[in-house]
Amino acid sequence: MSSAVKDQEIAAEQERVDVAYARLEEMREDAKNMIKEGYRQAQAGTKASLVDRDAMVHQAALRVQALNIADDGLVFGRLDLTGGEARYVGRVGVRTRDHDSLVIDWRAPAAEAFYQATPEDPREVIRRRVLHSRGDRVIDIEDDLLDPGAADGLTIVGDGAFLASLARTREGPMRDIVATIQREQDEVIRAPADGTVIVRGGPGTGKTAVALHRVAYLLFRHRRRFGSRGVLIVGPNPRFTSYIRRVLPSLGEGSATLRSLGDLVEGVTATAHDTPELAAVKGAGSMARVLRRAVTDHPPGAADSVTVVHAGVVVRLDRSRLDRVRQNVHRRSRGNVNTARGRAGEQLVDALWNRFVEIGGLSDAAGTKRSEFAANIRDQRTFTDFLATWWPVRRPLDVLLSLGDAQRLSSAAGRDLSGHQVGLLAASWSAEAARTYQDVALLDEIDNLLGAPPRTWAGANEDDEDPYASDGINIFTGERTGSGQPAMRELTTTIERMERARRVDDGVEESREYAHIVVDEAQDLSPMQWRMLGRRGRQATWTVVEDPAQSAWEDLDASRQAMDAALGSRARRDFALTTNYRNSVEIADVAARVLTLAVPGAVPARAVRASGYEPAVTVTGSGDLADAVREAVTTLLDQVEGTIGVIVPLAVTGPAEVAASAVTPQADGQIALPIGDQLPRSQSPAGTRPGPPAESRPETAAAASGRDRRALVAGFPDRVQVLDVLEAKGLEFDAAVIVAPEEVAVQSPRGLRTLYVAVSRATQRLTVLTADPHWRDLLDHSPA
Repeated sequence: MSSAVKDQEIAAEQERVDVAYARLEEMREDAKNMIKEGYRQAQAGTKASLVDRDAMVHQAALRVQALNIADDGLVFGRLDLTGGEARYVGRVGVRTRDHDSLVIDWRAPAAEAFYQATPEDPREVIRRRVLHSRGDRVIDIEDDLLDPGAADGLTIVGDGAFLASLARTREGPMRDIVATIQREQDEVIRAPADGTVIVRGGPGTGKTAVALHRVAYLLFRHRRRFGSRGVLIVGPNPRFTSYIRRVLPSLGEGSATLRSLGDLVEGVTATAHDTPELAAVKGAGSMARVLRRAVTDHPPGAADSVTVVHAGVVVRLDRSRLDRVRQNVHRRSRGNVNTARGRAGEQLVDALWNRFVEIGGLSDAAGTKRSEFAANIRDQRTFTDFLATWWPVRRPLDVLLSLGDAQRLSSAAGRDLSGHQVGLLAASWSAEAARTYQDVALLDEIDNLLGAPPRTWAGANEDDEDPYASDGINIFTGERTGSGQPAMRELTTTIERMERARRVDDGVEESREYAHIVVDEAQDLSPMQWRMLGRRGRQATWTVVEDPAQSAWEDLDASRQAMDAALGSRARRDFALTTNYRNSVEIADVAARVLTLAVPGAVPARAVRASGYEPAVTVTGSGDLADAVREAVTTLLDQVEGTIGVIVPLAVTGPAEVAASAVTPQADGQIALPIGDQLPRSQSPAGTRPGPPAESRPETAAAASGRDRRALVAGFPDRVQVLDVLEAKGLEFDAAVIVAPEEVAVQSPRGLRTLYVAVSRATQRLTVLTADPHWRDLLDHSPA
C-alpha cells in the first residue's frame, strides 16, 4: 500500500478524533461549571445546601479528573461492523449533547467486540483498526481484517495492529494495553465480579496488565460496590509499583490503592531482602505461633513478683502465680493484648485478694471488705508501677526487637524453631539491622495480636491525628512524633477501630479492609505474607496473578494453603494465559532452556513475534565484569531507543557464594547443583569442573554488585537501570543485560527459577555475561 493512501486514512481518522476532542473540552467545561454551581448553591446557608454542595463538587471533581486523564490518546480503536456502523473505542465515553455516541468507553459492553472478535468468531466485525496517537494527534494506524468476505470498499492498512504494537518501545512506566487486549485476556478482565479470579501464565503473557484492566473494569461497572470500600493492588517491591503507577489513571481510574509487600503496613518500609534461608524461616506459618507466644509471654523488663500491703498485711505474688493470671487473661480475653490491659489489672487485683485471704489476712485485718482492699491496692504506687511494666502498652517493633535476645526468642520458639534458626532470627532483629520484606508481614502479625494502643486525649495533641503514634512515638518505627506529651488514655474496641478506618474525612488512617484485592507475583508470597493480605480482605473478592514456574518460595504447598485461607470460600475462576506477547521468539528460546532446567516438563508460553536479533552470550573474567557490563550497555544504547535493565545477582554472602564457582552446566546440558532440588544430580557428573579454593577465588558478581551497583551505570542516561534479580520481578525492558547467571542459579534452592525470570525481562535484545563457558554453551545451544 502506498504511503499516500495511508496518509489519507490517517487524515480521515484525525477529523473524527478532532470532533471527539472538541466535545471532550465541552464536557470538561460543563464539569467545571458544575463545581461552580455547587459552591453557589451553598450560599443558601442551610445544612442541606452544604450537603448538596459537597456531593455536587465531589462528583464534578471526579468527572474533571477522569476527563483530564483521557486527554492523552482519547481514541484508540475503531470497529467497522457488517451493518455499516463505524464504532470508535477510547479511554472514556464521549457523547454529543444529543446523546449520540462519539466514543465508547473501552469497559462498556459495546466495546467487548474490539477485544474478543477473531477471524474464527468476528462478532459482526469486518475491520478492527488501532489508532496510535501522541496527545491528540493520530500518528499511525494498523488494521486487522476479520471478515474478508465482507470487506468490499474498506481500505486495510498494515500487517496487523496487535503484533505491530508489541514491537513498540517501552517508555519507562508500564504501557497500558487497552488497544491490544486479546480474547483470552479480555475474558479475564470481564469475568463476573462476584468471585475470585486466578490468572496463571508465563512471563510476557500480560498477567499484570490484565489484572490492572480488570480493576478498571470492576470500578467502572460496579462503582458503588468497589468504590466505597476500595481496591488494593499489591506488587512485589516499590520498583514494580512505581513501574505500573501510571497504568490505572491511563485507563480512566485513579482510585485504587497501590502498595508493595514492603510498604503495605503504615509506618514501616522494608529496605532489604533476607537470605533465602532466613526468608524461609520468617515466612513460615509456624512464625504465627512463635509471635503469639512472644506477645503473651512475660514482657522484658517486668519484675518477677509484686508486693502490696493492706492493713499491715504483706501480700506477694511470685512469678508462677503471675503467669497463671496472665494465662487466664489471655484465655478469657476476646480482644487483643493492648486492649486487655484493663482486664489484666482487674484480675491481678483478684489474684492479690485471693492471696490475701489464703495467707489469713482477714484474721489480721478483721472486717476488711474486698471493695476496700481493691480500692487501696489500686491507689498504691507499687501496684500501678508494676502493672505498667507487667502489662505494658506494646508496639510491634518493640516486640520484634525484643526477640533479638536469643534467650527470649528461644523461650517463645517452643518446638517451632531449631537452635540454629533461633540464632539466625535473633541476629536479624538487632536494632541496627534493616527491616526486610518478611519482617513487614511479621510486624503486621504482631500488630494484629497487640491491637490498638490507648488513644491519648490532650486537646490538639498531634498524636490524636496519628493512628500509628502513642505518647509521641510511632508504634512501628519507634521514632518520636508530634508533641510526645503523655495524657489521659482511652482504650478502643475493634469495632471502633474499624468505624474510624471507614471515615472518609479522617485523612490519615487508611482502611485495612478492601472490597477487592489484586495480588501480583503471588507465587512468591510466604504464608505469613498471605496472612497479612488476608486480614485486609476478609470480605473481599480477589484477582490473583501467578506463575508457579517463577516461584522463589520453596514450600509451595504451605503457601497454597495460606492463600486458600486468605481467599476464603468464594467461588473461584481459573484462567490460563498461553501466549507470550513480550519476548521475541529468540529471547523466549533462551528462557525456555532455563525453564527446562528449573522445572522439567513445564511448557513455556508461545512467543508470537520474531525480531531477527539473536541473544548475545559472552564469557568474561570476574575481574573484567564491570567493564564488560559497561561495554554491553554502550552497545545496546545504539541498538534500542527504550529502557535497558542491568540485572545482577542478589548481594548476599554465605554458602551459596561458596558453591557458585563449583557449579557448572554439563556437556549434555544438565547441571549439577550442590543445593536445591530442582534437578536430578549425579555423584560424579561428566563435564563438571570444580572451582578454585575459596581463598583463591576472585570476587563474585554478587559481592561486586552489592558493593556499588551505581558504578556499573555511572554516566549512562536514566533509561539504563541496574537492579537485582528479585527487583526485576514483573518488570520489562527493551533490552536486558544478565550478569553472572551461574551465581543467580545457586543463590537459593529456587535459583534457576529466579534466573528464568531474569532472562525473560527483555522485549528486543538480550545480553548475558558469564564467567563460565559452560553457561555460554547452555544458553547458546539447546540441550541434547
